[in-house]
Order: sequence, then structure tokens, then C-alpha cells
Amino acid sequence: KLSILNSKLNNRREICIQTMREEEIERLRGVVRDCVSKHLYSSAIFFADKVAAITSDPADIYMQAQALYLGRHYRRAFHLLNASQIVLRDLRFRYLAAKCLE
Repeated sequence: KLSILNSKLNNRREICIQTMREEEIERLRGVVRDCVSKHLYSSAIFFADKVAAITSDPADIYMQAQALYLGRHYRRAFHLLNASQIVLRDLRFRYLAAKCLE
């Protein structure tokens, strides 16, 4: 009985940690959007890099590439988009990669 109780506590703890992590990541995404809206591109690049490194989510990689593009780091943005291999499947990625080459 004790092992079942410990197992349930561990599961709840893991769910709580995962929820906290998701909330923190979402908060960081908000910071990136806020920095972009205030034209603080170097800060947006910094935080977008952290989010993309944590999640490896294509949407976060795109957000990072967009921040790099807005900060006039065209070569870095292009390299990030090409390295993700999503550029071959997603039109948004292809369009931003083409804009980087202008």
C-alpha cells in the first residue's frame, strides 16, 4: 500500500513540475513577444534562444528566427531556418528564409 501511495505522489509531483515548466516557458514566450513589440530585438533574440533551446518546438524556432531577422542578423536567421529542416515543409519558414537572402 505504501508503494502505491509513493507512486501516486511521484506522478502528481511530475505533473506539477511539468505544469510549472510549461507556465515558465509560456511566460518566456510572452517576454519575447513583449521585447519584439518594444523593438528590443537583442533581448528578444536572447530570450527566444532560451525558449527554442528548451523546447525545440518548430514554433519557437520560428520565433527565434524572426527575432534574429528583426534584429538584422540575417545570416544567423537563415542558418537557423535551414538547420531545422522544417524549411522544406513549412511555407512560413521558407518565406522568412527567402527574406533573409534579400
